[in-house]
Amino acid sequence: MKRHRVTHLVDVRSVPQSSYWTDFRRENLERLVPPTGLRYVYMGDTLGGIADSPVLCKDPEAVELPPLFDEPKLALGLDRLLKAAESEDRFLCLTCGCLRPHRCHRSRLLGPALLARGVELMHLNDQGEPIPQRTVEAESVAPQASLF
Repeated sequence: MKRHRVTHLVDVRSVPQSSYWTDFRRENLERLVPPTGLRYVYMGDTLGGIADSPVLCKDPEAVELPPLFDEPKLALGLDRLLKAAESEDRFLCLTCGCLRPHRCHRSRLLGPALLARGVELMHLNDQGEPIPQRTVEAESVAPQASLF
Protein backbone atom coordinates (compact mmCIF):
# COMPACT_ATOMS: atom_id res chain seq x y z
CA MET A 1 0.00 0.00 0.00
CA LYS A 2 2.82 2.40 0.73
CA ARG A 3 4.18 1.81 -2.78
CA HIS A 4 0.88 3.24 -4.06
CA ARG A 5 1.01 6.14 -1.57
CA VAL A 6 -2.04 4.89 0.37
CA THR A 7 -2.72 6.98 3.47
CA HIS A 8 -6.08 5.55 4.59
CA LEU A 9 -7.20 1.93 4.76
CA VAL A 10 -10.99 2.04 4.39
CA ASP A 11 -12.67 -1.15 5.57
CA VAL A 12 -15.87 -1.71 3.57
CA ARG A 13 -16.83 -5.02 5.15
CA SER A 14 -20.23 -4.99 6.81
CA VAL A 15 -18.98 -7.83 9.01
CA PRO A 16 -15.36 -6.87 9.76
CA GLN A 17 -14.26 -10.28 10.99
CA SER A 18 -12.07 -13.05 9.65
CA SER A 19 -12.03 -16.56 11.01
CA TYR A 20 -8.92 -17.37 8.93
CA TRP A 21 -6.77 -14.29 9.40
CA THR A 22 -7.38 -12.92 12.88
CA ASP A 23 -5.16 -9.89 12.20
CA PHE A 24 -7.86 -8.74 9.77
CA ARG A 25 -10.54 -8.43 12.42
CA ARG A 26 -11.67 -4.85 12.88
CA GLU A 27 -10.43 -4.52 16.46
CA ASN A 28 -7.00 -5.80 15.42
CA LEU A 29 -6.77 -3.53 12.36
CA GLU A 30 -7.67 -0.55 14.55
CA ARG A 31 -4.65 -1.42 16.68
CA LEU A 32 -2.20 -2.69 14.02
CA VAL A 33 -2.66 -0.17 11.19
CA PRO A 34 -1.81 3.19 12.87
CA PRO A 35 1.79 2.25 13.76
CA THR A 36 2.42 1.71 10.02
CA GLY A 37 1.63 5.36 9.32
CA LEU A 38 -1.74 4.57 7.74
CA ARG A 39 -5.14 5.47 9.15
CA TYR A 40 -7.80 2.79 9.54
CA VAL A 41 -11.34 3.93 8.77
CA TYR A 42 -14.37 1.67 9.10
CA MET A 43 -17.16 2.30 6.56
CA GLY A 44 -18.75 -1.13 6.34
CA ASP A 45 -21.88 0.23 7.99
CA THR A 46 -22.67 2.20 4.81
CA LEU A 47 -20.54 0.55 2.10
CA GLY A 48 -20.61 -3.09 3.16
CA GLY A 49 -21.61 -5.90 0.81
CA ILE A 50 -23.86 -7.66 3.29
CA ALA A 51 -26.39 -5.45 4.95
CA ASP A 52 -29.98 -5.35 6.10
CA SER A 53 -31.00 -4.84 2.48
CA PRO A 54 -32.49 -8.10 1.19
CA VAL A 55 -30.75 -7.59 -2.17
CA LEU A 56 -27.24 -7.49 -0.75
CA CYS A 57 -25.84 -10.89 0.07
CA LYS A 58 -22.77 -13.04 -0.37
CA ASP A 59 -23.90 -14.25 -3.81
CA PRO A 60 -21.93 -12.07 -6.28
CA GLU A 61 -24.62 -12.55 -8.95
CA ALA A 62 -27.16 -10.91 -6.66
CA VAL A 63 -25.19 -7.71 -6.10
CA GLU A 64 -25.31 -6.32 -9.61
CA LEU A 65 -28.36 -4.13 -9.24
CA PRO A 66 -27.49 -0.41 -9.57
CA PRO A 67 -30.59 0.80 -7.65
CA LEU A 68 -28.90 -0.35 -4.44
CA PHE A 69 -27.09 2.97 -4.29
CA ASP A 70 -30.40 4.79 -4.26
CA GLU A 71 -30.72 3.56 -0.71
CA PRO A 72 -29.94 6.52 1.57
CA LYS A 73 -27.39 4.67 3.70
CA LEU A 74 -25.31 3.56 0.71
CA ALA A 75 -25.55 6.94 -1.01
CA LEU A 76 -24.40 8.59 2.22
CA GLY A 77 -21.42 6.23 2.39
CA LEU A 78 -20.42 7.06 -1.18
CA ASP A 79 -20.76 10.77 -0.52
CA ARG A 80 -18.57 10.51 2.61
CA LEU A 81 -15.99 8.42 0.75
CA LEU A 82 -15.78 10.89 -2.14
CA LYS A 83 -15.53 13.86 0.21
CA ALA A 84 -12.63 12.18 2.01
CA ALA A 85 -10.94 11.45 -1.32
CA GLU A 86 -11.11 15.12 -2.40
CA SER A 87 -8.07 15.98 -0.32
CA GLU A 88 -4.94 15.83 -2.48
CA ASP A 89 -2.89 14.42 0.38
CA ARG A 90 -5.19 11.42 0.89
CA PHE A 91 -4.99 8.16 -1.02
CA LEU A 92 -7.70 5.74 0.00
CA CYS A 93 -7.53 1.97 -0.24
CA LEU A 94 -10.82 0.10 0.13
CA THR A 95 -10.45 -3.27 1.75
CA CYS A 96 -12.78 -6.17 2.32
CA GLY A 97 -12.50 -9.92 2.62
CA CYS A 98 -12.22 -10.79 -1.08
CA LEU A 99 -8.88 -11.28 -2.80
CA ARG A 100 -10.35 -11.50 -6.31
CA PRO A 101 -12.08 -8.26 -7.28
CA HIS A 102 -14.34 -9.83 -9.93
CA ARG A 103 -16.11 -11.78 -7.15
CA CYS A 104 -16.29 -8.86 -4.73
CA HIS A 105 -18.82 -6.17 -3.91
CA ARG A 106 -16.05 -3.58 -4.34
CA SER A 107 -16.13 -4.20 -8.09
CA ARG A 108 -19.77 -5.28 -8.40
CA LEU A 109 -21.34 -2.37 -6.50
CA LEU A 110 -18.80 0.21 -5.42
CA GLY A 111 -16.80 0.22 -8.66
CA PRO A 112 -19.70 1.03 -11.02
CA ALA A 113 -21.11 3.57 -8.57
CA LEU A 114 -17.74 5.31 -8.32
CA LEU A 115 -17.24 5.22 -12.10
CA ALA A 116 -20.68 6.80 -12.51
CA ARG A 117 -19.46 9.63 -10.27
CA GLY A 118 -16.29 10.09 -12.32
CA VAL A 119 -13.90 8.19 -9.99
CA GLU A 120 -11.66 5.42 -11.30
CA LEU A 121 -11.34 2.57 -8.85
CA MET A 122 -8.12 0.57 -8.98
CA HIS A 123 -7.95 -2.91 -7.46
CA LEU A 124 -4.68 -4.26 -6.12
CA ASN A 125 -4.13 -7.88 -7.05
CA ASP A 126 -2.29 -10.41 -4.90
CA GLN A 127 1.01 -9.10 -6.34
CA GLY A 128 0.14 -5.53 -5.33
CA GLU A 129 -0.31 -4.46 -8.95
CA PRO A 130 -3.22 -2.14 -9.81
CA ILE A 131 -6.06 -3.39 -12.01
CA PRO A 132 -8.53 -0.75 -13.31
CA GLN A 133 -12.22 -1.21 -12.52
CA ARG A 134 -13.03 -1.25 -16.25
CA THR A 135 -10.67 -4.23 -16.72
CA VAL A 136 -12.29 -6.10 -13.85
CA GLU A 137 -15.74 -5.43 -15.34
CA ALA A 138 -14.62 -6.61 -18.78
CA GLU A 139 -13.20 -9.83 -17.33
CA SER A 140 -16.35 -10.42 -15.29
CA VAL A 141 -18.64 -10.53 -18.32
CA ALA A 142 -16.67 -13.20 -20.17
CA PRO A 143 -19.10 -15.80 -21.53
CA GLN A 144 -19.52 -18.97 -19.55
CA ALA A 145 -18.23 -22.15 -21.17
CA SER A 146 -20.96 -24.53 -22.19
CA LEU A 147 -21.37 -27.62 -20.10
CA PHE A 148 -23.29 -29.46 -22.83
